[in-house]
Amino acid sequence: MSDTLTVLPPDTPAADILTAAADVIAQRGKCTGDYTDEQGRVCALGALRLVLTGEAMPMPFDDRDRQVAYIDAFTTLGRHLEAVDANAPAIYEWSDASTQDQVVAAMRAAANRARVTR
Repeated sequence: MSDTLTVLPPDTPAADILTAAADVIAQRGKCTGDYTDEQGRVCALGALRLVLTGEAMPMPFDDRDRQVAYIDAFTTLGRHLEAVDANAPAIYEWSDASTQDQVVAAMRAAANRARVTR
């Protein structure tokens, strides 16, 4: 695992945030039951926070623009999951119940969908 992480600027489009978050999970691995674990693995929500703030754990956002970017990426992922399955669970439940490959693929698909519908 590389220790280098680029924190994205707050004006980054949701599609690019989702792609970066998918890359982090693909590189570090996916954890369940928490935003991150001792091995540095992250869940879907932890990955979104990590690429925007440098921290996976939920802390208050110091920057409103980063909070808005997080919400936009979160909403984009949620809408994609609902489009695939109208009965999709909450993102944290979905992330915990899915494999690493499934989470990475869904985040990339959500990013691609967002790019097409821009």
